[in-house]
Amino acid sequence: MGAGAIGSLLGGLLKKEGVDVLLVGRHAHVEAIRKNGLSIYGIEEFNVKIDASINPLNAKGSELIVITTKAYDTKRALSDINHILDDKVTVMSLQNGAGNIEEISKFVDAKRILGATTSMGAFLESPGKIQFRGKGTTIIGPISKENSNAKEIVKLFNNSGIKTEFSNDIKRDIWSKVVINSAINTLATIFEDENGILLDNNLLEIVREITKEGKKVLERDGIHISEDIFENTLQVIKNTSRNINSTLSDLRKGNKTEIDYISGKIVEIGKKHDIPTPYNKALMNMIKYIENK
Repeated sequence: MGAGAIGSLLGGLLKKEGVDVLLVGRHAHVEAIRKNGLSIYGIEEFNVKIDASINPLNAKGSELIVITTKAYDTKRALSDINHILDDKVTVMSLQNGAGNIEEISKFVDAKRILGATTSMGAFLESPGKIQFRGKGTTIIGPISKENSNAKEIVKLFNNSGIKTEFSNDIKRDIWSKVVINSAINTLATIFEDENGILLDNNLLEIVREITKEGKKVLERDGIHISEDIFENTLQVIKNTSRNINSTLSDLRKGNKTEIDYISGKIVEIGKKHDIPTPYNKALMNMIKYIENK
């Protein structure tokens, strides 16, 4: 649901291994897939015939609905499919930023919600064509202990060549990804370059300070981020060094970014606890300036 770069890449990888997949996306992308199939280029190269539709109601009867829309579209996406969300369907958020799970919880019982993050890198080159720019790890975990199928879905992803791990604390993993994105997406966007530009020693020092700031703020809010968050961020930069991050991709297309759900969430929590967030606040405002030009 919201099949852009990441949604189409994962859907294509699953379909290639025989999983029944429907991509719900924008009209031009859907028409290109219907006509020529979905083409993946880069780290892996293949073309796969896959069902695609612009109508989210065609997802009726699905066992798993994966939400890959922009964070600001989560509410609308769930509103569009509300009456097909029966007690047999699991909904998984595989999105950037924070707040998506809370929005999904307004429509779906917690025991049927999964959270997920991925460090795979991809961008939509043109309708029907996805550039696969970075291999990474996908993490999936339940929101409620009552959930019984998270490990089954982890296995399904792994069997499709998508390196996937199960998490007992997906909330922490989602926030860790927010901290990682607050460094990578902002800086690489400001320098208008691939993620690999951040491997410069001078820029890595800024990355270190951004991740340190995010960790400090979230710890005060009871969210325990790993001590090696900077090292984890560095590994993501290396794994996706040739990727154009989603924030820069959005700006290049003239689209709204998700900065309010990334740096903006860290700034928001900082305000709540009266903790200054100068790095995140400055970078957020720079992105907003570029967005509003």
